[in-house]
Amino acid sequence: MKLAAILALLLLLPAAAARAASAPDAGEAFDPVVLSEPLYGISEPGERPGTREMLTAEADGARLYVETWLPAAQDGREPPARVPTILVMSPYASTLNPGYYAGPTPLYQDLVDFFVPRGYAVAQHHVRGTGESGGCLEQTAAKQIADGAQVVEWLGGKSPWADGNVAMYGVSYDAETQISVAGLGDPAKTRYLKAIVPVATVAGQYEYSFFDGVPYTGQAISSNAFYLGLVSAMPDRDPQNLVDTFEKATCQGEVFAGSADMSGDMTPFWKAREYRPGAPKIRAATLMVHGLADWNVKPISQAGFFDRLPDSTPHKGLFGVWEHATPDSHSVEPDWEREDWLPMVGAWYDRYLKGLDTGADRWPAVQVQATDGQWREEVEWPATGGPVGQLGLGPGGTLGATSPSGSDAYSEGYDPYVTSPSQELAFETPALAEPLHVTGQPVLDLWVTLDRDDAHLAAVMTALDADGSPISTAHGWTMGFRSARHLDPLVDNHFMQEQGRPAPAGQPLRVQVRFHPNDVRVPAGGKLRLQIAGSVRGSAPSGAGTAITVLHDCAHPSALRFLMADPGARLLNVRERDEAGAALASAPAATGTTDGGGAATAPLCGRPPERLETFGPARAPVTTAPAPAAPAAACGRPRAGIRRARVTRRRVQVTGRVRGATCGGRTVRAKRVEVVVARERCRSRACRRRFVVQVRRSRWTLSRRVRLAGGRYRVTVRALAGGGRGPAAVRRVRAR
Repeated sequence: MKLAAILALLLLLPAAAARAASAPDAGEAFDPVVLSEPLYGISEPGERPGTREMLTAEADGARLYVETWLPAAQDGREPPARVPTILVMSPYASTLNPGYYAGPTPLYQDLVDFFVPRGYAVAQHHVRGTGESGGCLEQTAAKQIADGAQVVEWLGGKSPWADGNVAMYGVSYDAETQISVAGLGDPAKTRYLKAIVPVATVAGQYEYSFFDGVPYTGQAISSNAFYLGLVSAMPDRDPQNLVDTFEKATCQGEVFAGSADMSGDMTPFWKAREYRPGAPKIRAATLMVHGLADWNVKPISQAGFFDRLPDSTPHKGLFGVWEHATPDSHSVEPDWEREDWLPMVGAWYDRYLKGLDTGADRWPAVQVQATDGQWREEVEWPATGGPVGQLGLGPGGTLGATSPSGSDAYSEGYDPYVTSPSQELAFETPALAEPLHVTGQPVLDLWVTLDRDDAHLAAVMTALDADGSPISTAHGWTMGFRSARHLDPLVDNHFMQEQGRPAPAGQPLRVQVRFHPNDVRVPAGGKLRLQIAGSVRGSAPSGAGTAITVLHDCAHPSALRFLMADPGARLLNVRERDEAGAALASAPAATGTTDGGGAATAPLCGRPPERLETFGPARAPVTTAPAPAAPAAACGRPRAGIRRARVTRRRVQVTGRVRGATCGGRTVRAKRVEVVVARERCRSRACRRRFVVQVRRSRWTLSRRVRLAGGRYRVTVRALAGGGRGPAAVRRVRAR
């Protein structure tokens, strides 16, 4: 997101490890298909009316600049007069955009080249305070969100080419503009927004500079200085806008004042820039993407957002072992780059903007890539459908103790990598008999005593090969932090404590340190290492110099707690760089048990692994990888039944259950249910509403606000499984 983080990134990397080879290709083939064909040419902004537009912001009258690339006639083929629009809403149009000052140049040239010939418009909006737009850069607060909703409304309903359908696309800042507008923008304006593809988005600005009460040293000030000097204060392409350029450079007072507060509190400044409250309100089909080795916009952003998107909103997740990049252009493991990235985005937009059946609604709910490169399906993220594991802390630096005793102490200070070993504790498992697969968001569940009322706790978890070296330079580790003054319960798995309080000194205190989400597979013979300190890899210590004692006895069982990969999760063979142009093999297989040979499921002081609130409720596991197909006559389809159906003019409420079906001796279960509410004797699309609901175990519930006319409606329910639909269950109701 911010270029100032690149130098800090170099300090985050552990000791070098050998590069990985080609990623494993086990599992079912996943090969998305774009149905729109590249038939047209490209018309530049300014060549047609409305394609270089200056809107007036409704919030304060600031100028909002939008430029659009449209399909053009080519080889005798005329594009439609009205087409869907893909919007990039970015502050970087004039800063990171080669050739900008020479004339209109898209920030995402590949987006224009791929989609405009396929019958899409691509629009680029310079966010307020940047490029050729006026106003003050807010770092995505209320006025910028209102601007985005206004631009969406113009593109979807008022522009000369508008067909009523708008999507958004972008990476980093250009992703947070998507989720903030989709979730917090005016619904009357964002009704045109049908799909978003946020890549490497923050879910709230607080987490770019803090982690659960702990600041990253100098992060907020340095990143905002970057935006002032290299983004907001950059001159416009139009020399007549020099007055605006001066004003942009002098209206950052609120941003700098807000970012100067290093208390770790969720202040009103940061609260106004928290986007998770909008997640349950998002109606645009969401394809969310984030790299698990992204140490710029860190993976903590995945917690408490993706898993709060409503069941009624189509959404899929893609989480793999790359850095701050798209899945097709990263440097962590170049051979693992996904060649199917733009086809995947194209299939998503074809489905939700053009209504073409690309199968995007039947993709796996979540695709996750482990540190060995293998992809698999999960039911949710970061709270997966897998079992809970634990590794108890014990004397002598043991990780995996079952009957621990005693305690260990260290003093809080600066990063022990450059100071003193007395400021760090290290715990390590014995060599594992079998692989251990730690996924989602691990938590270091500590019992500590402090000799003062403040402390920062930092932890690093690293997977090691059999020879003791890190399995990967960039993605085989994760870290987490917690301030002892900020121990209020999390809200929907994200930090919201408005004010810190002194910690109770001299008495046992339970502190749960969340890690950034990751998907770490420790190989057989390898080890898992845990390091605890007051400050690591860019985090700030409290400054109190607190002596911290970690208790690890059966009265105070400190442990590393985590979820493991679902043993029945389907492995996926995706199209990577080394498979470009080749046919994808499909060899159905499942993850299998990866609990370290039982090390992660062993009791701790006689207690089984504990499911922490961070892990969310137990979920129905992903269906086991299918066996070879049986004859069609031997296969049934899962059935969805309706238990209760109520439709009013303002709300649809339907509940029911799903029964599995037998196919070739195995049970096929549905993970989703399609609900169609259609007004009888009305053939218009406006009289029909379609929803897709996730199944939790065998039950499902739909509750959705709507606007319907009065009259009789037919509620039709079908189970979705194996790329098809089960038999229909129908209930007729009257909306009053």
